[in-house]
Amino acid sequence: MDLMSMNASKDSETFKEQLLKWQKTLKTIDQVLVLWVKVQKNWMRLEPIFLASEDIRAQLPEDTKRFEKVDAEWKGLMADASEDPGVVAATNTEGRDKVLEEFISEIDLCEKALNEYLEQKKKIFPRFYFLSNQALLDILSNGNNPEKVNEYISDCFDGMKNMKFVEEGNRPYRVAQGMFAKDGEYVQFNSNFQIQGAVENYLCDLERKMQETLKGIIIEAKETTDEWATEKPRELWLDDYCSQLALLATQIVWTEETIRTFDDLESGSESAMKDFNGLIVARIKKLIERVRGKLTVETRVKVITIITIDVHSRDVIKKFVDSKIVEQSHFAWASQLKFGMEKRNPKDDIKQVMSTICDWKTWYNYEFIGNTGRLVITPLTDRCYITLTQALNLSMGGAPAGPAGTGKTETTKDLGRALGLQVVVFNCSDQMNYESMGLIFMGLSQAGAWGCFDEFNRIKIEVLSVVSQQVKLCLDAIKRLKPNPANVQFQQFLFNDELIAIKLTAGYFITMNPGYAGRTELPENLKALFRSCAMVVPDIILICENMLMAEGFDQAQDLSKKFMTLYDLAKSLLSQQVHYDWGLRAVKSVLRQAGGLKRADPNGSEYEILMRALRDFNLPKIVVEDRKIFRDLINDLFPNMDPPRAQNEELEVAC
Repeated sequence: MDLMSMNASKDSETFKEQLLKWQKTLKTIDQVLVLWVKVQKNWMRLEPIFLASEDIRAQLPEDTKRFEKVDAEWKGLMADASEDPGVVAATNTEGRDKVLEEFISEIDLCEKALNEYLEQKKKIFPRFYFLSNQALLDILSNGNNPEKVNEYISDCFDGMKNMKFVEEGNRPYRVAQGMFAKDGEYVQFNSNFQIQGAVENYLCDLERKMQETLKGIIIEAKETTDEWATEKPRELWLDDYCSQLALLATQIVWTEETIRTFDDLESGSESAMKDFNGLIVARIKKLIERVRGKLTVETRVKVITIITIDVHSRDVIKKFVDSKIVEQSHFAWASQLKFGMEKRNPKDDIKQVMSTICDWKTWYNYEFIGNTGRLVITPLTDRCYITLTQALNLSMGGAPAGPAGTGKTETTKDLGRALGLQVVVFNCSDQMNYESMGLIFMGLSQAGAWGCFDEFNRIKIEVLSVVSQQVKLCLDAIKRLKPNPANVQFQQFLFNDELIAIKLTAGYFITMNPGYAGRTELPENLKALFRSCAMVVPDIILICENMLMAEGFDQAQDLSKKFMTLYDLAKSLLSQQVHYDWGLRAVKSVLRQAGGLKRADPNGSEYEILMRALRDFNLPKIVVEDRKIFRDLINDLFPNMDPPRAQNEELEVAC
């Protein structure tokens, strides 16, 4: 700008030639440096790929030679520049800009070939779409080393962390005997898994092996449920199976027993439903007794998961009893998520698991999810399940919307896990573009997975306009495939000028926090593709009761009311402090502590145990002026109780 000002001055005539020369020089410096930096960035990204990856060098020989030529010339250019490091000399060398432009052109050709190569691999194993290019290249370059690829298994599967190898012969081992979940749970394969061929092919084989193994185990688990009343009670039976399938078998049995109870009611047995409710309550008590004992972390989580779903099953049957529902066709029963064993084809010998809710049906997908636990099912959860599954029934996407902390994303994930599906969560931002979104949709459609786009309305409006067309293409492909699932013609569709596969299990879900700053209003054509579901604050008393039962408390119903009354009053009567938290996360923390105290003193008063947990957990964070109010609230809810405070003698001495 200073040179331009000087040039415009009438006093610059004497050194006009010098001004013009420097203007040209600085313009060249600017142009060359932009090209230089671009070449350097692209070279740094591709150098370890084309020069260090043997797999890429073997698969892309011509492009490797092209990059090696660029690499040699680039290093020569950098050597020349280092001899005379002055910026003017380095950038104003004759023809330097053309050389750098040629480098960029050649590197772009290498990058295009690399992307086409990666795209071929992604189409073979669509879960590669959910990995970064760097992670994918690392997997491909180590394709002959299954132990190295094993480190990336957790990125490709929902619950699987890695495989357990048969450690025989020389490394690398090429035979796996089982799989570990991310939480540490182990499941043995139905037979040894031989790792053969290219990495993308044996990962496809691993996916099939996982599904075949779980199919076999659930059949065995269902058959052995007949022993619950004789040789092996359910609370001990569940030790024989992984958490996911122990729960699934339990849900299948509950569905069958409920249908049988409705048949008994039609046959004239008036007390059938009430008797069945008593059976469920008795089973829950047995699990509660077990959870109080000494268990491994894995077994405790498994028992708590089954209690969580059992309590919902109890509430459903109790509602039938109270409302005198006696027909299977009643909406109260039709709206429940049910599981049964059916033959996929009449000629099949083996039955598979079918999931049903209202008039929507789908086959269980057998994705290994591990021992992750499940959400407490409230009436809000039931409504969300119905809305999302009916959206799938209509070949639409689902859109839970509501304030933060209402469980939009978690409910979507929980439904996917209940159906044995892979659920991939994407945290949306204004940095996402239509190209990255297109790759995600290609991955979801070909893998048959569910995608949950969290905070979807943070994406820019101009990107959402293109995304609406991408979503419509995917949903239209599913709509065409539904009536003709076996027709090869409908198993593929054109997306971004590419022919890709589509699976019926693919699902697209968006969650939004309306009214927040920086959120975009969705275009009308995009809104029309998703079925909305309003999410409000969940029933925390019901959640608290369920979690207390899971921690081994018998008086959970009354204790949960006292618990939430205390927190509601504390929220309204105590001062507003930044560190105060009276929400669901704080509730879960206190309940875990209460569960530990209950297991330490299984015969103690449950009221005193809960009071002690509430007092000792919360008092340290209460400011001085609020302590009297908080103590008075606890004393009113738990009158005439003052259990001793837990003390750590070593810590007391240290303080």
